[in-house]
Amino acid sequence: MQWQRIEKPDFGYAVHVPQSWDERPPNLKNSPWETARFGDPTDRRHTVIVFRARTLPGWTAAEVAEEVQTSLRAAGFDDFRITDAQVSGRTGARLDCAKYDTGRVWAVRHYFVVHDDVRFTLGCGSFIPEEDDPLFAAMAERFEILNPV
Repeated sequence: MQWQRIEKPDFGYAVHVPQSWDERPPNLKNSPWETARFGDPTDRRHTVIVFRARTLPGWTAAEVAEEVQTSLRAAGFDDFRITDAQVSGRTGARLDCAKYDTGRVWAVRHYFVVHDDVRFTLGCGSFIPEEDDPLFAAMAERFEILNPV
């Protein structure tokens, strides 16, 4: 896999996406904390969104995942599971869930990491989750928090 590194210094991170993917404008109607969207221009079956927001002092990535689970449930997602994950070489959390619609499944995997009371979320969505699992895991491993945030 050939990667491209996209640095967002104003938001304090860099993300690595496949070379063939492009960046799309954030959709602030989806979330005011959305900073960037990425996807394959020839294959709309998967996408990645990066969110950045302040969090309560001392909160862990798992606590952030619990909070986000509430809003995803309200948006029609189900089958929630929160597990530990490594994100950017740090202890983080992973939230898996899915939305079902007429025989299709939109599987979502959010990777959370907290640094200095700022939460970063790598939100990965796919209609082909088994195929995309290794890709999304590699993106979470390569995610970078830039200093200072």
